[in-house]
Amino acid sequence: MDLGMQGRVAVVCGASAGMGKATALGLAREGAKVAICSRDREALEAAAADIRASTGAEVLVQAADVTSESALEAFLTETSRRFGPVEILVNNAGGPPAGNFEETSPEAWDRAHRLTLQSAVSCCRRVLPGMKSRRWGRIVSITSLTVKQPMEGL
Repeated sequence: MDLGMQGRVAVVCGASAGMGKATALGLAREGAKVAICSRDREALEAAAADIRASTGAEVLVQAADVTSESALEAFLTETSRRFGPVEILVNNAGGPPAGNFEETSPEAWDRAHRLTLQSAVSCCRRVLPGMKSRRWGRIVSITSLTVKQPMEGL
């Protein structure tokens, strides 16, 4: 299937494993240049090697914590420098640690907010102006099923 991704520049956050890696692989199979980030450099390099071996695609790897504004800025700047402007953004980050409401500290709530919401907002704010000026872009945000169906302990 041709989804029109050939040569497009795609950024996938949280792409060292799981849904993020699978998304990056799918975009690479469609011919996109893929920039991937996560906090785990070793797992990220392994994911990139798998994607390259499976697709032959260009893959930019940068260890980055999406809760850090400076790390996001550096990652997106390097992506644009190497591949061109970001045309596809996939917001994806691991969820907060399990726990119940009463036992979750204010600091844990803050970390969860920065990881699952604020990181996506920050990425969108950085890529949206360019997408609008080029009149083309795609933003996809991946999140947990628990936003629709609560689960015990989460």
